[in-house]
Amino acid sequence: MKAVWQLWLQLWKRMPVLAVLSMLMCLTGLVLALIAMLDARVAYLGMGFVAFASWFWHIGLGQVLRGVCRPESFLLPGFRSRLAWLGVAGVVQWVLLPGALLVLAGPPHGALIIAGLFVVASLGLALGCGRRVSLAIWAVFIAAGWMPRLAAQVTTVALASPWTAPLLFLCAALLIRYALAPLLRIQDVETPTSPLENASIGRNSQSALDDTPSRRGAWNRWLGELFDRAAQRALERSLQTYRQRPSAAGRLALVRRLLLPHDNPQAIALRLVLVAGMVAIYFLAVMHRQHFDAAVIGAYAVLLTMARFPQLGRGMLRMRPNLADLYLTLAPATRGEYQKIMVDALILLVPVSVLTALAYTLLGSVLAHAAEPLRMLLTAAIIATSASLVALAVHLIGPEGSFGRGAINLVLIFGAMATYWGGYWLLGALGLAWGTLALGTVTISFGGGVWYAAQREYQRRAPRFDAPLG
Repeated sequence: MKAVWQLWLQLWKRMPVLAVLSMLMCLTGLVLALIAMLDARVAYLGMGFVAFASWFWHIGLGQVLRGVCRPESFLLPGFRSRLAWLGVAGVVQWVLLPGALLVLAGPPHGALIIAGLFVVASLGLALGCGRRVSLAIWAVFIAAGWMPRLAAQVTTVALASPWTAPLLFLCAALLIRYALAPLLRIQDVETPTSPLENASIGRNSQSALDDTPSRRGAWNRWLGELFDRAAQRALERSLQTYRQRPSAAGRLALVRRLLLPHDNPQAIALRLVLVAGMVAIYFLAVMHRQHFDAAVIGAYAVLLTMARFPQLGRGMLRMRPNLADLYLTLAPATRGEYQKIMVDALILLVPVSVLTALAYTLLGSVLAHAAEPLRMLLTAAIIATSASLVALAVHLIGPEGSFGRGAINLVLIFGAMATYWGGYWLLGALGLAWGTLALGTVTISFGGGVWYAAQREYQRRAPRFDAPLG
């Protein structure tokens, strides 16, 4: 059982923030379920907390398993049986115990509650393992959005049918088999890609925890080839330009093409087109009957923009051994000069992030028929600029541990969203001219100050080329 215990602890070691938040949400749901024994109205609220906790936990567990289930791991004695016992422990922890407590709380459809928890856990595991089950979920919501009466009738019949719970258990078992089958199959994996490439589209199948990439489907391989060809063309153009006219700017462009392969104009345009297509489908097919708050749309655009920077923190740690070759190639006169080149190369992420936030905000304002699109764009431009500077600074010199990076990332994301809401209100209260001036003065000054101090500190530090320990 010691091996099973160590497998269970892997999520706590690799994603401690997610594990802590999941357990807190689960405990909150169970407390609400206990309260529901006296007041049944809060029983479903507690069930929702437990379901979301299980969802997040199993997404993280799936990502952990992608790193654990390497070909060499199956040489360990009893490795498959230990994984099976881990699955049994997960079912007891996230399905049977919470389900029994929720059933005792008094809401009807007890078997459906337990089956639903089983389905939620299997969906989270499949998503964490890199399987595209989210497309099926989208199809269900699209159908329910276009035919709400039929969806309500199907739901009513399903709640009354005795066959619903067994079918849900069967679907959950099939999902688990679908998720775990590639991980349990011993075969060669694909060549690892750069830790700093943009993983938002077509690249999210790579494990964020280990150097072992998971197997990608045909769609992801095709997208990956498009991004790789764009990166190769950008690198060749920069190399040709540098050969014709050697200069410091040309050398910096080459460093950027090496460090940030998928942050070139063609790849950025391709990524924006793909995201625009998915967002348009979401607005027009799924949520076409709902009202959208302009502040929420802009805050979500900032959230998508900020998702790029945690990858920078992880990638810079994982690339340390490879950066030794870059250091020898550049042959800087001093260590500070090398650090300055790295800082100047990574600052490219700030204008890219601002452009991305503006594109997402503009798309959302058009699809939602926002009354004040200029107010949304001005707020997004200011907040994205300041938030990107702060995020780049923090992930450049921040903590190396996964817990510290995760905690700082949560603070940055929620802080940026809250600042957007406050800035949007400020532009409405003071007017576009005075509101933009006040918001820009405060936020960009703060972001610029943080970035100036961080890059000064980074240049004072000695370059490190040792592999990270955790």
